[in-house]
Amino acid sequence: MQTFRTKLRHIQSVLTAADVFCGHGYESVDDESVALLLGSAGLPPDQPVSVLDTPFPDVANTRLNELLDKRCEQRLPAAYCLGEAYLAGERFIADSRALVPRSPIAHLTRERLMPWWPESALPNTIVDVCCGGGSLGLIAARMFPDAVILLSDFDQSALSLAVENIEAHSQSAQVQCLRADLLGALAPGSVDILLANPPYVSAQEMVELPPEYAHEPGMALEAEAEGTALAVRLLREASSVLSPRGLMVLEVGETASTLEEALPRVPFLWLDLPQGGSGVTAISAQELRDWSATGVL
Repeated sequence: MQTFRTKLRHIQSVLTAADVFCGHGYESVDDESVALLLGSAGLPPDQPVSVLDTPFPDVANTRLNELLDKRCEQRLPAAYCLGEAYLAGERFIADSRALVPRSPIAHLTRERLMPWWPESALPNTIVDVCCGGGSLGLIAARMFPDAVILLSDFDQSALSLAVENIEAHSQSAQVQCLRADLLGALAPGSVDILLANPPYVSAQEMVELPPEYAHEPGMALEAEAEGTALAVRLLREASSVLSPRGLMVLEVGETASTLEEALPRVPFLWLDLPQGGSGVTAISAQELRDWSATGVL
């Protein structure tokens, strides 16, 4: 009799032999193996350890084999294989219309962006720009239930996925979608919190990425000027759209040092992220306006 435990060992050996890359929401083959195991059986992730010693249903074998083929032969990220991703305790529909949700900004948002956003302050408007499937904005909606949330992206396909996630989270009353080129459609001083995870991978880095990344939309990954073009635009545009008390949280990952070279006079402060990740900074509206006024930006 096959149990969940014996099936788990089988999945681990198959993924290891295929030398899959784990970087889309799962940190290891062990993590991915558990996700594929439970997903094949139609079980949610919050299972007790005791499930490992229960019989693995025969009817789930076909689904498991399909998942392993997609993951190991086609090299789809596990989230695309399963059609779902979990981030900061929330479930999101995931497919190739948008990047797999994995931004470390999610964990900061889960903590209401403290201490960079005052604990007692209530934001009126929060914008998730370059939102993809909308994960950051939807997490913000849960943590700031009285705020208006805008999910903004230029890619209509990504926005269609964001709409599905809004519906899945029953947040259509609070969360809206906006098709726009970065911040150009927003009124001056209209945004209290700006969550920004723009494309920041250089053309050279795109060539070197593991094959799993080829299934994600390239326009959501790659940016010109060695990955800094959109981040620089966002910094400059944010200085006008943020309210006087506004806050921008920007992620540029491993492009952080390149962004420092592109803007050598900007005193970036990169946050320590206990949950993992790098290249995230929190900047106040006043800082951005001061930098803009003095020609630093």
